[in-house]
Amino acid sequence: MIFITIFVVMTILGAFLYATPQVPEIDSLKNVKLQTPMRIFTEDGKIIGEFGDVRREPVSFEQIPDNFINALISTEDQRFYEHSGVDFKGLLRVMKVALTTGEFSEGASTLTMQTARNMFLTRDQRLKRKLIEMFLAVRMEQELSKEQILELYTNKVHFSHRAYGLAAASEVYYGKHLSELTLPEAAMMAGLLKGESAYNPISNPERALGRRNLVLSRMLGEGYIDQDIYQLAVETPLSAKKHGADLDINAAYVAEMVRLDVINRFGRDIAYNHGLDIVTTINSNHQKIANQALREGLLEYDRRHGYKGPELQIEDFANTDTRQLLQILSDTPVIANLQPAIVLEVEEQSITVLNRQGQEITIDWAGLEWAAKFISDSRIGSKPEIAAEVATAGDLVRILNVDGEKWQLSQIPEASAGFVSIRSKDGGITSLVGGFDYSTNKFNLVTQARRQPGSNIKPFIYGAAFAKGFTPASLVNDAPYVKVNNEIDEVWRPQNDNLKYNGPTRLRVGLKRSINTISTRLIDSIGPAYAEDFLVKIGLPDEHMNPYQSLALGTASFTPLEMATAYAVLANGGYQVEPYYIDQVTTSYGDILYQATPKVVCDECEQIRINNQIRNAKYNPEIRNYPELPLPENKIAQEVIDPRDAFILYDMMKDVIHSGTATTQLRRRNSSLLERHDLAGKTGTANDYKDAWFSGFNDKLVASAWMGFSDHRRSLGRYEYGGKAALPIWASFMEKALSGVPEQEIIQPPGVVSAKIDPETGKLAALGQQNAIFEYFRDDNIPSEVSQATTDYGQLYNGNGSEESNQAPQDLDQEQLDQLIDSLQEGEQEIEQEDDTPQPEPEAESIF
Repeated sequence: MIFITIFVVMTILGAFLYATPQVPEIDSLKNVKLQTPMRIFTEDGKIIGEFGDVRREPVSFEQIPDNFINALISTEDQRFYEHSGVDFKGLLRVMKVALTTGEFSEGASTLTMQTARNMFLTRDQRLKRKLIEMFLAVRMEQELSKEQILELYTNKVHFSHRAYGLAAASEVYYGKHLSELTLPEAAMMAGLLKGESAYNPISNPERALGRRNLVLSRMLGEGYIDQDIYQLAVETPLSAKKHGADLDINAAYVAEMVRLDVINRFGRDIAYNHGLDIVTTINSNHQKIANQALREGLLEYDRRHGYKGPELQIEDFANTDTRQLLQILSDTPVIANLQPAIVLEVEEQSITVLNRQGQEITIDWAGLEWAAKFISDSRIGSKPEIAAEVATAGDLVRILNVDGEKWQLSQIPEASAGFVSIRSKDGGITSLVGGFDYSTNKFNLVTQARRQPGSNIKPFIYGAAFAKGFTPASLVNDAPYVKVNNEIDEVWRPQNDNLKYNGPTRLRVGLKRSINTISTRLIDSIGPAYAEDFLVKIGLPDEHMNPYQSLALGTASFTPLEMATAYAVLANGGYQVEPYYIDQVTTSYGDILYQATPKVVCDECEQIRINNQIRNAKYNPEIRNYPELPLPENKIAQEVIDPRDAFILYDMMKDVIHSGTATTQLRRRNSSLLERHDLAGKTGTANDYKDAWFSGFNDKLVASAWMGFSDHRRSLGRYEYGGKAALPIWASFMEKALSGVPEQEIIQPPGVVSAKIDPETGKLAALGQQNAIFEYFRDDNIPSEVSQATTDYGQLYNGNGSEESNQAPQDLDQEQLDQLIDSLQEGEQEIEQEDDTPQPEPEAESIF
């Protein structure tokens, strides 16, 4: 006996001397940094993405459910609260096995030893590792409380499916917070740790069920539960299934943009494993309604062009049982809000389908009658009269829940769309939808798709013309246009889409009706190179356009984000902002790694500058203390368009909403936007209806919608103008985004005046002219000609009213001169709206 005692003591002493130098420092556990993924949030705290090598959400001991702790101790370490890190009874048993087999088993591993191994060591069974594990466990018990050890264990342990820690496992297996775990679910989680694959409830449900019930039996034996609770728990069926990240808002395209950006800034390891929290500029409400608007817009377009038939016809359907049908449906993913379903029965004017949940749903005629046969992008067949013309039993189709109760036959749209909204004052992106469904197409149409903007570019061509002296009242001839390029022996004949021409037309009317020949003649007047320089100045990329006349009709290539950013210049009064989407990056400990400092439109800065210039002109600036700017110079957005021109363009584009190319569609949808007077916008349609656009704004919010096919050669179909295809997406978004938001028209800047003009000639109206209307002008560019009109004052004007006359009115007495001045400078009055009925829809917009 003495010999055995000496042997054991010497063995332990030798093991201690051998292992102690290799034991890691325990102090590191007190401030351990667990691998945690990065999480991406909206500006208002909604989670939109999670990326990392592991899924983990560290929790405190107080947050761990008692049922899990009890299940864990019952099965893994019944004497956990009694031993000091090593269970010597179990150790003697393991040593006996080791002496006979030469291998160490896991039987003697306490929870403390398992925690030591998970934190510092590997899972191999070598004697060296086991000895280090034992002494490390003893030291952990000396430095840490039992609760701290259980907390470390619960947060570190792997539950398979990349879930580390109980909180992440609860989300992965049950889609719930760990506080919501039931007793059977907690027992399942504890039992799974015996073997992540062998007892996994997803891959091995039968073995997992047996293991769970064994854990419950151990809990009963240890007195943690009574017989009634045990019996109820073991009779509970399995409910585990794989759940994705629990996201509050669907913004997958934004999340991917952020993921790539953060990896580029900080590296993959920091991005994926250091628990970064990224706050974006995304507004959760804007993102939610943008998702809905884009999907509804695409589905609306798709229905107009007919039904293309089922995704597949199940072979030998009559002999296929329900279990096989459900497997087919389970293997068919849900895309956006379109669920797969299999047609079971076809009645005269209804069909019955089976969905993934095994429910039989009846779709009545209201959900079927739209499904005329698709023939081509510009042709559909006759509307069906009976359901058999639409569907056959055994068809795999898509169904759409319309209002929570009614269902509709649907299909995955072949067309694509992108939508983005940004803040006009600093470029922060408030919503972005890069396609119909990220899971099926990860190509971001908002940031990556370069398409021809068509007439969406015209406001900027007009802006370039205003910088050259044109005004909204300038007349440009709307007549057939021919351009001959002798160098390449080419003739260019841009046409208005309706092949109608109106002769001399004011620019306000030309923009409102989107008349091609007017834009073409404008760019001829100012020069294509000058127009290109102007577009570059406002932020559009030079490498995607050429200085040709066709630039006026949108033959360059831009992304929806680039177009929205350009429109922000008009919305904010003429200043260039840069789009951004990451506002702040912080560590899990609250340290700020990155804070966005975008260039901001600073109205206060501009006023201070003006005031300082006035003071400098009056006083010696060296002895005067003037107010400092509230922002650094490099963070103030730079002026790229004269604010006077930006305001005038805004006012002209308001006509597009109320009496121009957007009006017909807005009236059809009875849009609340028609009741607002702070909105402006522009339609856009590329050649052969290949691209449809609408971009619009108020003073704070800018949004751009695009629709087209991924195949650049494919047309959306005849008469699919921007006002018909893209505008509904923009309108649906704006209607909800601005609901309850007070109107705030863009403020008229200094240097803009209004004057009465003759609507036929664009010249100053004669005094007393009955049909005169108000127009806005820059104060340095008021027309000098007066229209010849038959009035009491007509004979007083020296000038013949022709376009060649540049003479100002002369020889007026003081009273008459005062009347003329009053008519020229009524800057506070609103411009009267022309009674200009919108054109029929096929003529609603000119395109190239």
